[in-house]
Amino acid sequence: MRTVDTSVVVVGAGPAGLTLGVLLRRRGIDCVVVDKFTREQLLARSRAGFLERRTVQLLDRHGLSDRLRAEGLAHTRCEIHAEGERVTVDYEAWCGDAPSYVYPQQDVVADLLDAYVGDGGTLLLGTPVTDVVADEAPRVVCADGTVLRADVVAGADGWHGPTRAALPDSAFTRYDVPHEARLLGVLVEAPPSAGHTVYAQHPDGFAGHMLRSRDVTRMYLQIPAGDTVAQWPDERIWKELHIRLDLPDWTLNEGPVLDRAVVDMHTKVVEPMHHGRVVLLGDAAHIVPPSGGKGMNLAVADAADLAASLPGHFAGEEPLDEVLAAYSRRRLADVWQVQEFSHTMLELLHADEPGTPHAAYRERLRRARWQRLRDDPAYVRSFAEQYMGPSLTE
Repeated sequence: MRTVDTSVVVVGAGPAGLTLGVLLRRRGIDCVVVDKFTREQLLARSRAGFLERRTVQLLDRHGLSDRLRAEGLAHTRCEIHAEGERVTVDYEAWCGDAPSYVYPQQDVVADLLDAYVGDGGTLLLGTPVTDVVADEAPRVVCADGTVLRADVVAGADGWHGPTRAALPDSAFTRYDVPHEARLLGVLVEAPPSAGHTVYAQHPDGFAGHMLRSRDVTRMYLQIPAGDTVAQWPDERIWKELHIRLDLPDWTLNEGPVLDRAVVDMHTKVVEPMHHGRVVLLGDAAHIVPPSGGKGMNLAVADAADLAASLPGHFAGEEPLDEVLAAYSRRRLADVWQVQEFSHTMLELLHADEPGTPHAAYRERLRRARWQRLRDDPAYVRSFAEQYMGPSLTE
């Protein structure tokens, strides 16, 4: 058995955990990042892709955005199709020079991995965590027998990871809300059909076109409850995408389907985001539906806040419980604002299942929201500012 002593153990090598690791190292705080996945597995996970302006600004500030700036796709607007019309929301026009980008999450992870290792950070990949001991001397036990002892354990290992599972349920207020809408997420080998995100309201359900790269596009289709991937062959996918997205002057580019998966949407939050010497960030503490593209951005914002907060404790200036309590208050205020916007996007874009009580009434509300985006400049400004997220404040 090997024992490693460090200041902070970070469980999870996704965007939250790696951002925290890089920023802690650059502030002179020793840490170890551990994850059950190998590097190859981490980089094979195709997930989020929208980086709001504060995320890009943070990466810029720390010299982590060279490849993003060279290869990412600038994101300045979206459009929403409904009843043969389109509404375009130009974020750049409403919010000024907003440096938001589409850049695949696996590329963010690759850049952060290189930065963390390049800075001399200790990284244990392919190392599952079997236990987190949350007492006055916290430690993380790995499947290979390694024991990581630290002053602080940071759980960035997702909603089903071992860190939060090791903490008592009584320590938290938990919100776990399932949403009726189910999505089929499809990754296709085809250039984007527009240089921005395209959403569609349709009586048959939502459809979405999201940029991922110059050669790959992410598509979404709202599907009936109970449908499986097997019920959605390529021909049916493309037929429904055309029905819901097409306009007379708009062409949907087709290509081979690389991957497809059903997405069951949930909202999840725990309050507070810490217990004892264990602190949570990213999906370990909160999950938002994908409608607003906010999940990775919230995770990175958590990491930036925590990395800026912990030095006060390690310098002997602030007790750890006060540092973590203040971190939790700040982050939850942001989390709930993002939850509210993501819920608004759900209500705007997704149709009710046939037979749902008051479905016709709710459909009229959806259309009214779309008409406000078409006709009300004040509403458009508010929508644009929420979509782009706040600017970096520190």
